Amino acid sequence: MIDVLSFLIVAGPTFFAFGWLIVVFLVFLTAWETYMLLKMIDYEDSIQWTHLQVTLPEDSEETPKSMEIFYDVVGGIHKNPDLNEKYFDGYVTARYSCELFCTQGRARYILVVPTAHRKLFEGVVYGQYPKANIQEVEDYTLRYDWKDIREKFEIYGTEMILASDDFFPIKTYREFEATLAQDERFVDSHQVMVEAFTHVEPGEEFWVQVIVRPIDAGDIIKWVKKGEEAIAEISGQAADSAPNMIGQLKDWLISLPGELFAAFTSGPQEASSTDEKLTFKFFNPVDEAKMKGIMQKISGNGYKVKVRVIHIAPIGQLKKPNIGRAIGAFKQFSTFHMNNLMPDPDTKSNGPNYLARDKRRKFREKSILLNYQWRDMWGDDAGQMMNAEELSTLYHFPVRTVPAPSVERAKSGLKAPPPNVPYA
Repeated sequence: MIDVLSFLIVAGPTFFAFGWLIVVFLVFLTAWETYMLLKMIDYEDSIQWTHLQVTLPEDSEETPKSMEIFYDVVGGIHKNPDLNEKYFDGYVTARYSCELFCTQGRARYILVVPTAHRKLFEGVVYGQYPKANIQEVEDYTLRYDWKDIREKFEIYGTEMILASDDFFPIKTYREFEATLAQDERFVDSHQVMVEAFTHVEPGEEFWVQVIVRPIDAGDIIKWVKKGEEAIAEISGQAADSAPNMIGQLKDWLISLPGELFAAFTSGPQEASSTDEKLTFKFFNPVDEAKMKGIMQKISGNGYKVKVRVIHIAPIGQLKKPNIGRAIGAFKQFSTFHMNNLMPDPDTKSNGPNYLARDKRRKFREKSILLNYQWRDMWGDDAGQMMNAEELSTLYHFPVRTVPAPSVERAKSGLKAPPPNVPYA
């Protein structure tokens, strides 16, 4: 007892001072995180956005491949922050939003881009769609205020997320083909979504938002590495981690009594044959498809992506079939042995079913509307990885092969892009 008291008397002040250092460090860390959060909010507020409506004439011959190239080229807006931007300015990596605004019998394609990069986006669009008509428009979402939810309009909204790991692909436009068709074999999956969202009653609207954030090459390499590890695991070639020295000694001590008993009861063991037979692993079709799908996806550039869908209706006209339509339009991109898009249980506005259900649902309705209006991703790590092929499947400008009366078209395509718009 005396030794314990002596130890506390001698070492107590040291531990006390050390404890205060820990407290001071934690307070400083919390204050710094709060400061950086406020700086990030200020940085976000300083970003100016430009809303560009893109229309194409009916004779435009481009395919989703043109949009795939678009995504890869405008990935050039990514910039790694310097030390001052990262630790003092609250720098947030650049992003943009590809949106579909659907009302009764009318669909409009809107690009929401940082104003500083407007020329780049216009140049790339004209480069891939020479007959495109690009006009700056007002933000269509600002016609609705979250304070008017359930008073002037009703809303359903959710984020669509990947059901499996994001190195598994969804079904892309290359797989949509009518094999029995004689003339045009391409089936535009995106057009199905457009037709579903424009066949609505007056006052009803559907919004689709695909936010894309180009990321650093190092993060893409980490994502590719995860995909390669998944392929190795599926193929049975994943290397087992070798136990360390302590683990080897433990395993030997555990197995020693059994080996001694076996040697005592059965006598000396005969030398095993050194001839090894070659074995070939058989891959079932599902495993083979998974490996090919992963390899195809991680072979392209990866982007952080967040997908939102919103349905707005006048008071008393929000129908359950339309909610099902909002989600069902994304089911065509599903390949259930690999990946599919599903409503995020944490964001869908009709999700809470217990414990203050009405208040929680109203809070989610407010959150999904504001997040859509802010084009926010909530952090550089938010979103899931998709490549350009998947993006161009989810969102591309209308193609000539599929007539679309509801799509707003340009009356006449431009013969050439404006001379003051640079190509990327």
